[in-house]
Amino acid sequence: MSYLKINRRELVKLGVTIGVVSALGAPLAKIVLSQTAQPVQKAGAAGPKYIPIYCGACGSKCGLYFVNSGDAMYIVPNPSHPQPGMCARPAAAIQMWGHPLRLRKPLKRVGQRGEGKFQEVDWDIALNEAAAKLKEVADKYGPQAIAFTRHDHMSWHLPLIASLIGTPNVIGHEGTCHDASTAARQVVLGAGGPPAVDPDYANLNYLLLIGRNLDAAMGLVRALSKAREAGAKVVVVDPRAPNLAFSSVEWVPITPGTDAALLLSMIYVIINEGLYDVQFLKRYTNAPMLVKPDGQPLTQKDLGQEGSAYLVFDAASGGFKPLGSAADPALDYEGDVDTPSGSVHVKTAFKLLAERAAKYPPEKAAQITGIPADEIIRLAREFATRRGVAEDGWYAAKNGNEFDVYRAILILNALVGNIDKRGGLCFQEPAKFPNSCTIGADKIDTIFGVSLPPLKAKRVDTMKYPLAVSSFDALLDAVLTEKPYPVKALIIVGTAPFHRDVNTQKLKEAFKKLDLVVTIDILPQDHVDWSDYVFPDLMFLERSEISSAPWTLDAAVVYSNKVLDPPPGVDARHALWILLELVRRAWPDKAALIGYTDRYADYAQFEAFEEQLFGKVLDYLSKAWNVSKEELETSLRTKGYYVLKRKTYEVRPYKSKLSTPTGLVEIYSLAALKYGLDPLPDWTPPPAYSQPKAPNEFYLVTGKDQNVSGHFAFTYDSKYLTERCVWMNPADAERLGVRDGDVVTLEGVDNGFAARTCVKVTNRVRPGVLFAYAFAGGHTSALVDGQYDFLRTGVNPQWFTKGYVAPVIGTAGTNSVVRVRL
Repeated sequence: MSYLKINRRELVKLGVTIGVVSALGAPLAKIVLSQTAQPVQKAGAAGPKYIPIYCGACGSKCGLYFVNSGDAMYIVPNPSHPQPGMCARPAAAIQMWGHPLRLRKPLKRVGQRGEGKFQEVDWDIALNEAAAKLKEVADKYGPQAIAFTRHDHMSWHLPLIASLIGTPNVIGHEGTCHDASTAARQVVLGAGGPPAVDPDYANLNYLLLIGRNLDAAMGLVRALSKAREAGAKVVVVDPRAPNLAFSSVEWVPITPGTDAALLLSMIYVIINEGLYDVQFLKRYTNAPMLVKPDGQPLTQKDLGQEGSAYLVFDAASGGFKPLGSAADPALDYEGDVDTPSGSVHVKTAFKLLAERAAKYPPEKAAQITGIPADEIIRLAREFATRRGVAEDGWYAAKNGNEFDVYRAILILNALVGNIDKRGGLCFQEPAKFPNSCTIGADKIDTIFGVSLPPLKAKRVDTMKYPLAVSSFDALLDAVLTEKPYPVKALIIVGTAPFHRDVNTQKLKEAFKKLDLVVTIDILPQDHVDWSDYVFPDLMFLERSEISSAPWTLDAAVVYSNKVLDPPPGVDARHALWILLELVRRAWPDKAALIGYTDRYADYAQFEAFEEQLFGKVLDYLSKAWNVSKEELETSLRTKGYYVLKRKTYEVRPYKSKLSTPTGLVEIYSLAALKYGLDPLPDWTPPPAYSQPKAPNEFYLVTGKDQNVSGHFAFTYDSKYLTERCVWMNPADAERLGVRDGDVVTLEGVDNGFAARTCVKVTNRVRPGVLFAYAFAGGHTSALVDGQYDFLRTGVNPQWFTKGYVAPVIGTAGTNSVVRVRL
């Protein structure tokens, strides 16, 4: 057990944070209304008006109420919501609404890219000029030369916008977020992004968090609190202690980049001590599948039989049977099989997993991970005997070897048979929420009921990284090398590439080469300075939105009402309108295909188009669930949600097949094998950085919590709630002669980049490791000034990265190694 000693400064800060995020029903962010700053919906005579919204500051979409008491407005949690939760980001939402740095009018670049010199221009001028340049690029290079990048904002709309133009290149943030964990879910469970599979937090008995920080997902923390009240244990494995570790949680500080070695060692203990679920492995995984020496599975074709089924050894009949049809498939079979071409030696996938795990007995794993052997054994036994669940990952791009980490996590869950069971790792009930468009080989079907021509090009990142969700680094390569084809225009929507991506210099070189850079945002992130045109967007309080509910196992749809207009002086407009206007002004015939005409050039008319789109989604859901459209709409507008179906346990893979080649949980991944990757997880030293060698060299790890994510870093509250120093362990500080608050120079071992920053001495980080928040410090935009100069302090961890991107998977390494110089 690892305990934290908390100094007074940390306790005061933590107390402020916990007070902000836990005061259910208390006014968390309150602003007195002026005569010019009125909410869209005013308070009635009966008292304060509670308007359901959800937070759009990240992808979690936590349920909230906007409260208007007539002379003040504030935000509180919505406790009945499928995902009730509130962190510091929505608590600061009204402050963000009236932020002094908000982008106020369209901007046109007048200096060199990177200088941040702009002039304010009329909307028509900016849109017409940007649209003309987009058309010029498409005419000269083809529509695929236009690309988009985004975070979660506009992720539902952008495939439709891109398809109207004719480009496949919508490439998001996933390569430095959940790309590796999603690739693992795809090959082991046949599942998709993080919400597709998640622990049953409210009912679990033992939770293992490997590099997963629930501080940034308050709805999940709220669900987990129910399980903890019932006696559940939580173990956090991380080089730094997240805020969750301040409570009755065990923190296991691990050497960065060694998680897979720990997991394989736990698998070794569980297998060696017979603590695994034999029947689950036999019936619902491909663990009994026989594998040949070349790594390929043994099939009926190998035996000269008709069919191509994968084979197992049936202990009941003493013969070979297709996977899934044997009465008693053997887990530990090994032997020679006679085939028409000769004898072939085969082993079960389970036996191969046991052999792989045997490379990491606890004594060996202890040397790699820095975790004592007896502690590894205890964790393995606890996990197995308490039917634990290991969290399957979200913000997972760290060391470049996470694909194996998350495959091992999923296999660990399968070993104890805790898949889709109450308290286990469960599949979310699909909400059947429609896509804005469905891209097929011969046509593109849209939510509007019309079809578009098929795309002629493939996405540049999936051509290079076939298992990637998105890998923005491949887009930069296409810009710089013009291979596999030129990319000449980039539209950036609600994301921050310089704080998100792992090669700052490469970003700058790509921006210099592009013919057009367009930004749609609410605040001056660093990439704004590199843009040709900047369009001010609405924040989530200023627009209505509908979505499926991401962080709940139930099938639910959620809605956020528009509650505010932009504040005086801010001529911000909906990003969807901006995008559609760019399309209409460049290609009016294409925009007209979905009913978007010059009528909507008048922004006052755009809400009518939004309502049409909302109606299309309601029509789709109504038919998909046989629910009254009126009932659905009423619930969404008045409650903020509609639960379509409660979670049903033990469905997949028990009653329906998974979307894997075998239809089962794949201990031995055939999809990985297809792309030349090891079918079993293994540990390799982290390829994203060199190892520390000198006494003043440290791992620099990065992450976030409820105070640090995107735009929240810009709030004045974050000046006091967010550390912009690097964390250093007291033992390291004493050895180097560094005191709390000292300013040091960090120098990237792999790229030589140097920057000055202060040091926070704390035992919340493992010796030999420094920690820096991902989005807090090192903001360099020329548009940041005045009382917000504190944004320039600290460092951006991406400055020091090697720029490594994993083959096939496309996930980048956001951690690095730095030298500390006084």
